[in-house]
Amino acid sequence: MIIIIAVLYFFVCLHRHSPTVVARDLTLSLHINAVTLGIIASSYFYLYAAMQPIVGFLADTKGPRKVMPVFFFISAAGSLIFGLAPNAITAVFGRALVGAGLAGIFVSALKIFSRWYPASQFASLTGVMVTIGGLGGLAASAPLTYLVVLLGWRGSFVAIGIFSAAMAFLAWIVVRDSPIEKGWPAIYNEVSSPVGDGEKISLLRRMVTVFGDLNFCLICLSVFLIYGAALSFQGLWAVPYLMDVFGADKVRAGLLFMAWPLGFGIGGLALGYLSDRFNLNRKNTLLAGLALSSLQWLLLIFLKEREYLFITAPLFFLFGLTAGGVLPLYFSMTRDLFPLQLMGTSTGLMNGISFLGTAVYMPLTGSLFRTAESVPSASYNFEAYRMLLIVFLASYSVAFIAMLLYSNHKASPVSPT
Repeated sequence: MIIIIAVLYFFVCLHRHSPTVVARDLTLSLHINAVTLGIIASSYFYLYAAMQPIVGFLADTKGPRKVMPVFFFISAAGSLIFGLAPNAITAVFGRALVGAGLAGIFVSALKIFSRWYPASQFASLTGVMVTIGGLGGLAASAPLTYLVVLLGWRGSFVAIGIFSAAMAFLAWIVVRDSPIEKGWPAIYNEVSSPVGDGEKISLLRRMVTVFGDLNFCLICLSVFLIYGAALSFQGLWAVPYLMDVFGADKVRAGLLFMAWPLGFGIGGLALGYLSDRFNLNRKNTLLAGLALSSLQWLLLIFLKEREYLFITAPLFFLFGLTAGGVLPLYFSMTRDLFPLQLMGTSTGLMNGISFLGTAVYMPLTGSLFRTAESVPSASYNFEAYRMLLIVFLASYSVAFIAMLLYSNHKASPVSPT
């Protein structure tokens, strides 16, 4: 069951970061500019973010076993439409459908973890998922580049869509909400109880309770800013940046870019495990990660000579390491704020807001490039990218300040009315 869930989440992250590999192919094939490219790439994130509250509510009330296969099949249909898109409008629709479908995977997986494993292992399990996501992001670099060379960008997404449909069917057969559904004893008392009162809490009551918590709002502001910046760069501009600023060809840029998802996967697994194993102060660890990333954005602002290309690989690795490392901390801190009956709703909302940030940042960054260049182009100069990097640095700085204001408190039960 866990292997199947891991494969599903692998494709969540592969789709998420795939535009950076096919950005130039889309530009030339569909005859679009940077703003339209940003809209196509960000349409995944708009629907992904918008569906998170719904997915969280369904996971809490109907169970993740029903949510995962249905939503993943929707993503398979979206991948097919995107691969066959004759124009930008169809491409936006297909990628939006992919985002809507893949929205049902991560939060559902966290809900399953909460019922199959004790709370003391939650950060570690979230870290494992982040690592799987890192592998998906890794596949969206050099491996996807080679697949696109072999099948073309259209054939690649059609093939991914067909495989995804098969995985959705397999998930329906295998995945279960809790050990009880397999006839096994519950892991611990919290998961042995049915959804119970959680089903009686209205969606409005859930939203009011979750957003009424100042700490949750600070977390949301922070993830909106850092993942809006990080994922828009990783998912759209990283490979073009290496090609335009440092003169790397597409394959070499894809190979260098692999350092980011590799670091992301290692960071999620390592920091999630260390947080649970040694009971690290999550807030301080998170702040250290944000501070390190801010320094890295600052360094990139001054790198423009081609001989510095070799520095980008270790920098990308550190970016991934910190981004992947802090993600389990955000989810663990959110989980600690609310009782289990609101876990799907709270983590779904937080996860959705992080990707809403990406959905906002992608077209925003496209407009920055349009401002920097007098005529539409498939490539851009260093000054255009410098503006982008300054925006990212400012975003991380504000996110750091938001988490400075965060203070821990214990979860308390929520009444149905």
